[in-house]
Amino acid sequence: MFDNPAAWLLAALVAPCAFLAIKYWQQALFAVFVLLVFEGALRKWAVPSAQAQMYLVKDGILLAVYLGFILDSLRKRFEPKGVGSIKTILIVGLVWGCIEVFNPNSPAILVGFIGLKSYFLYAPVAFILPYAIKSREHLFVLIRRYIIMAIPVAALGFMQIAAGPESRLNVYVSSEDTPTMIAYFGEKGDLVRTSGTFSYISGYVVFLNFIAFLAIGYNMAHGWRLKNNITPFLALILVIGAMFTTGSRGPIWILVATGPVILWLAAKSRILSRQIAMRLFMLVPVIIILALSVSPEAAVKGFMERAEQADTSYTLERLYQPAWETSWALLGAPLGLGIGVANNAALTIMGAEFPWWLGDLIFESEMARVTTELGVIGFLLTYSLRLLIAAFALRCAMRFKDPAYRALGTVLAVHLALGVIGSIMLNPTAGLYYWGALGLVLAMCRLEQSAAEFETVLVRRADTTNLKPALPNAGAARRRPS
Repeated sequence: MFDNPAAWLLAALVAPCAFLAIKYWQQALFAVFVLLVFEGALRKWAVPSAQAQMYLVKDGILLAVYLGFILDSLRKRFEPKGVGSIKTILIVGLVWGCIEVFNPNSPAILVGFIGLKSYFLYAPVAFILPYAIKSREHLFVLIRRYIIMAIPVAALGFMQIAAGPESRLNVYVSSEDTPTMIAYFGEKGDLVRTSGTFSYISGYVVFLNFIAFLAIGYNMAHGWRLKNNITPFLALILVIGAMFTTGSRGPIWILVATGPVILWLAAKSRILSRQIAMRLFMLVPVIIILALSVSPEAAVKGFMERAEQADTSYTLERLYQPAWETSWALLGAPLGLGIGVANNAALTIMGAEFPWWLGDLIFESEMARVTTELGVIGFLLTYSLRLLIAAFALRCAMRFKDPAYRALGTVLAVHLALGVIGSIMLNPTAGLYYWGALGLVLAMCRLEQSAAEFETVLVRRADTTNLKPALPNAGAARRRPS
């Protein structure tokens, strides 16, 4: 490490960058979400010798952002109804997680600290993001820019699968000691599973899925009009097309499954008028056809072949896997083995090739891993929190007065509901987008409440202005002799 010039350069930049992140914490928070997208590209291609240090940069920036937010004491704190319960469960979960750091079954305390980071480092983003968004226009400008930023990232997926396995474009993050093998899919097994600008396939898949939801919410907030919204439509088409290049069936099935739910919620919240429904009826087939057209034919064919290989028994097995794995974890570790012990980083910390400290409690699903680490108490705290967040987001989405807020809030609520069964702690990209989605919901709550308070002040001022001329005349009338 000390012989690595890139590591020394990053270390020299720590102090000035931390100071800037504290002073300009709003801009630094937005920068974290941009860095999240291009962090993998920096680790794979720009500074592979310092890829471990580069991985921690966004976490360091976030810590500086939190400090900057705390020091900004002049800012009025806002808390809509229901957030108090979320914070309470989150704090109780943090206390239990700290206790589990010192679990005697844990192989090292450092493993516990990594576990705390995975569970709780990104959670404050949800409660800080609302204060970084200044207005309704600012909110939708930020979302539009983030969606547009996804266009070249999605296009890179097409380039990667066309370049072939020997191309420098097709690499995953790896260390010198343990090089990472490239993953393939397709009937002949010769198609590279793309990772875009991300370190691994999992991060790219989460990004494409989140951008697809964000683009759907943005376009729905604008009534699915093509006028002045061509770019968000293009981004949605390219993102869906890029999903086929990953070889992962999950994002496609998620869109197929959640599409009717989003439409039903949109109709229930009175944002799906007959005119918009007809417009959407014509646009959806066009989006699907264009997405299949822009995606390489080999990628679409390979995806279809992989999907056909998964028979009904395999699908049912995947659906029930979290349930039976969690049941087995509850029996094997009712009080948990220690936070972080089932994290992938634990192997690196311990310098081991096999997690011997887990015994036979080695599982794939996050639900079972959470149970293995935190036991029944941690399981209840973690998943009651996720259910509460999903219910809170849906309630907010249904109650927003602004139709654009209801449209975006509906899609974000569905995204947060998927977090109940999804991987949040084991995937840093998913974790940041999960808490960021909650932050967007809270931001809309804050903006709408601020607008309502502003209108109330204007009405009161108007009433006072109308009363002022009448008061002197009334007094003069009372003093005038009869």
